[in-house]
Amino acid sequence: MKHSLRYLLTAALLAPLLTGCGSKDPAAETASEATTTQAPVAEATTATPPAEAPATTAAATSPDATFDLSAVPVSTANLGRFPYVSGPKGYKFPNASDSAYYEFDRVYVYDGKQLVPVEGKVLRRQYRVMDDNKKTSELMQQRNYENLINSLGGVQVSSGELPREAIEKVGRDTYGKYNADISSGDLVDTYVIRQQNKEVWIQVKPGETYMNINVIERGAMPQQVATIPAEELKKN
Repeated sequence: MKHSLRYLLTAALLAPLLTGCGSKDPAAETASEATTTQAPVAEATTATPPAEAPATTAAATSPDATFDLSAVPVSTANLGRFPYVSGPKGYKFPNASDSAYYEFDRVYVYDGKQLVPVEGKVLRRQYRVMDDNKKTSELMQQRNYENLINSLGGVQVSSGELPREAIEKVGRDTYGKYNADISSGDLVDTYVIRQQNKEVWIQVKPGETYMNINVIERGAMPQQVATIPAEELKKN
């Protein structure tokens, strides 16, 4: 009887404890776990600085720099018809071989630093004095063309002897093919007239007995050849 009573008292004392242990709140348990579990510590990383952009410095003007056409004022003058300029008074080109016109070709013009190829409509013309007693001096020829081209809104690009080094840089054969009448050591004045839809280069090589003018109007090559239609092939 005493043992039974002891068991009953022990069971009564343990019941609240067992009940409390088995009735944990799941939400509270989850919160507790979240509190006691440490979040992983992020590894310390050293920020990599962004790659430096290449320095953008103004390009230095080199001896090989070409003429800056954008610096030439835009002319609104009426130029007339190609080739726009005539020969000096008393000078003619009596032979057809003294004048060559091409709808598209190339001329090398000296811009004061190097020879620059200009392609488009080309006129190469050599004038000869008709009366040896009525020659025009080289200075007068130079001043005449300078005044005329300035009045048309053009500018002088270079004036002086054409350097041999400039021709050698292009290649003598290549240069001679397009500028046969102007050689190294020749006095040459180069002009350009810039208009909204036109760019005209003029080379003047003065001379009392013979003088040369090259006129180049920059332009794209007219496409003159095409594929032959199948019908045409059948005829052949």
